[in-house]
Amino acid sequence: MGKRLGLIIGINKYQDTAFQPLQFAENDARALAQWLVNNRGGNWNASDLQLLLGAQATSELTEALIMQLCLNVADPGDLVFLYFAGHAYLDETTGEGYLAFANTYYQQPTTGLSIHSLVNKAALSSQTAQIVLVLDCFQTGPSWSRRRISPFDYKPLPGPTLLKALKQTQGCLLYCSCRGNEYAPEVGEKNVGRLLYYMIVGLSGPAADPISGETTLQNLHAFLSSSLDEQHQLQVFGQEQRPIVLVGDMPPLFNGQEKISTSSLSSPAKNSPMVSPLMNNQPAEYLQQSSVSIASAQMSPSTSGQLSIEILERNRKQQCMKLLNQARQQIQLQNIPGALNTIENILQMAPDYIDALILKGQLLGTIGLFQDALSVANQVVQLDPNNALGWSMCAALLSNMGQLQEASAAIERSIILNPNNPEALAIRDTIMTNLARDSLIEQDASAQSATTSAGKQGGAKSFLIGAVIQIIALFAGAIGASILIVRPQLPIFIAFLSESLALAILCVNAARGAYLYGIKRFLFTSLICLLALGMLGGLYRFGYHWITNKVIAFPPLIVPVLFLCFWLVAAAVLPLLAALGGLVSRIIIGRRRKR
Repeated sequence: MGKRLGLIIGINKYQDTAFQPLQFAENDARALAQWLVNNRGGNWNASDLQLLLGAQATSELTEALIMQLCLNVADPGDLVFLYFAGHAYLDETTGEGYLAFANTYYQQPTTGLSIHSLVNKAALSSQTAQIVLVLDCFQTGPSWSRRRISPFDYKPLPGPTLLKALKQTQGCLLYCSCRGNEYAPEVGEKNVGRLLYYMIVGLSGPAADPISGETTLQNLHAFLSSSLDEQHQLQVFGQEQRPIVLVGDMPPLFNGQEKISTSSLSSPAKNSPMVSPLMNNQPAEYLQQSSVSIASAQMSPSTSGQLSIEILERNRKQQCMKLLNQARQQIQLQNIPGALNTIENILQMAPDYIDALILKGQLLGTIGLFQDALSVANQVVQLDPNNALGWSMCAALLSNMGQLQEASAAIERSIILNPNNPEALAIRDTIMTNLARDSLIEQDASAQSATTSAGKQGGAKSFLIGAVIQIIALFAGAIGASILIVRPQLPIFIAFLSESLALAILCVNAARGAYLYGIKRFLFTSLICLLALGMLGGLYRFGYHWITNKVIAFPPLIVPVLFLCFWLVAAAVLPLLAALGGLVSRIIIGRRRKR
């Protein structure tokens, strides 16, 4: 026995203001889904029915669910029932018909779902025997107004090509009703749309076969044709000679892989072959108060209705699990793009599904999209702060991005939540190793920075101080060495102390300057040494006769004169050697650090 598989969609509000808000679309979808799975209603298997409402109903997710339902899930003997309540429109350029979803923009037709593509790729290509698509739509846009023959004409939506294909195929039916347009507002009864209200009224008894108790789509169509006004009359495209049982035992259907082609033409409304002969003469007496009461009771927020919603929610979770397993299989087959697309479908259906988020983050991290993966991991820990795997993912991604301190905090949180996770412990060890390595690199960089900073300190102020010290030391030493010539009566240790101290300052300052500041200080020391030689030469040129006369007159002066000459020679040579040694040391130590 075949199954009844359903997808029910209702959308009230749209992102694009070109689609005016609807009042009853979501209520209709919800009420129909409740009635179909209610044991006092259609008694459908809740696991075979899916419900999409409002912002959840995106064009991408809906198309994926319809394709999966028609091509992968439905067997040859099954009935697929699709119901859509929302806006429909025509492409202003091509005239092709589209269904509008929560994320659809009127000026961008491809953001909607093409009726021709939907029926051609899903319905006509499905192996199932019977597919019914009910479109309870608000006709939107000026293009539709120009193309339709009557105010509620639906032929522009499927278009001539699709209509021809439906005429040649048995088992695929397109039911269309005008929820409203710019001339006719949306109309409701008891807080649901008029079409849906009378559908549930008919399904609750008036459209049932009095002998078998079954309710077929053909009988329901006959009931609606006699009950609805012109605006809400169902227009039928396609044909099916066999009964389509909506309530009651499913009859054995055609089990072939291909749909039966036929040359007979479909006709809408009362002239449609969908009208069962059993119902042709039925009066409008089915609109009695008793029937209305039955339908109203079925749609009331009873305990049974609440259970139906819970069943639908459980069905949604089961569908998510199936898609998640499919994504994992795609990963095993190395089909990463396909797996990511499947996961996106899951998250459109259930944005807070933790397992899907974790798998998405792992896949993004695997292909190197660390920032995107980190955003997903952060979403996981925001939804579930006690998710150890989420924190572990954050740590691994932060580590790969070089943010080791944040990674260390995240992995510690993960280990606190799950102390025995070997992967988390391994991630922590890796982070600790990287932190230690970075610490050593930072220390070495600091040392190099200190050396560089020390080298950069040889600015104008430092140079001026060093120059003043060397010049003062040179002249102080020269004065100390010559003071005994002018004042022979002074103690000799005063001259000796002054000479030695001045020479030591010259040598130390020369070596330090060249080592710390390089070639510039070495060149300045060379100038000081040349100045010392110049002083010695000047003494010989301008003071030779004076000193000679002084020595002849007082022979002991020969010793201070020699001391002065020797000191000037030392002042010209020793600082230069000290500066050269400092410069060589600087070069050698710099090369060792680079290694």
